Amino acid sequence: MPLGLAYACLVVILAAAMVLSVTVGYRVYSLQQAIAALFAFDGSEAATVITSLRLPRAVIAPLVGAGLAIAGVQVQTLSRNRIASPDTLGLNAGASLAVVVASAVFGVGSLIGLSLTAAFGALVTSLLVFAIAAGAGGLSPIRIVLIGVTIAGLGQSIVQIILTNNEAQLQNLLFWLAGSFVDRPMTLALSGGPFIVLGALLALLLARPLDAMQADDDTAAGLGVPVTLVRIGCFLSISLLTGASVAMAGPVSFVGLVVPHAARRLVGLRHGRQIFAAALLGAIYATLADVAARVVIFPIEAPVGAITAVLGGVVLVTLLRRRAA
Repeated sequence: MPLGLAYACLVVILAAAMVLSVTVGYRVYSLQQAIAALFAFDGSEAATVITSLRLPRAVIAPLVGAGLAIAGVQVQTLSRNRIASPDTLGLNAGASLAVVVASAVFGVGSLIGLSLTAAFGALVTSLLVFAIAAGAGGLSPIRIVLIGVTIAGLGQSIVQIILTNNEAQLQNLLFWLAGSFVDRPMTLALSGGPFIVLGALLALLLARPLDAMQADDDTAAGLGVPVTLVRIGCFLSISLLTGASVAMAGPVSFVGLVVPHAARRLVGLRHGRQIFAAALLGAIYATLADVAARVVIFPIEAPVGAITAVLGGVVLVTLLRRRAA
């Protein structure tokens, strides 16, 4: 399939997924009702639900999906490990821990404050994982993932301890920690969106050096790539993308694992193409997962993180079996 046609198809699918997100839920609204609510608001129940509850989800879900997918592309290249992702490297857990500490201990409540805190938590975690791996004998792909999983488990344990001692925060953050787009205000997209855009632009700027770094650091350095600077730039990009995503929706699992594989299959190994494809595929994946979360155990809504984890878990097991074969 020609590259332009592939991107066009993904854009159409994303638009259709966003329409589903606005119209499908506990009550199903028609496309005409959705258009009327957005362009001729009349104060009716349907218009209020669509503009106040459904529309923010239809905007935040694609932003989060795109951010986590682009972060996943970079993580897998930096670690040279196709089973690496912001989840398996503990970045989601680090961002979540930072948000919980900032909220429960220091009383940070602003959306921008939590976004910056989450980005800082993801950055510190990424540096910690790679530093421990380098000090333990080199950046082996399996070693990086094992350290990341360990850091993630440690971070989740600390989060549970903090929330156990703060019952009020537990009620507020428990559903968020499972990954969810429920009851998110549009202001959250307005505060987190710029961080996603900034992280994505930085990833695009680093696309050509990342192409060279797919082999090994010596080869990339021989081609004139400033490996250390590229890694620092990628860490910053990944931290912005993961941190903003976690601040908006909580730790939505496995998007950064599944989507990069689909993007490579669709457009190949060049990172400029991968990043665009991953952004669109991640946006589609997260949006459709959010729609599925509303109906899978209807009338109760499931956390979207549980939906993405089901497919992600299957993909991870499949990849591990292939590596072991």
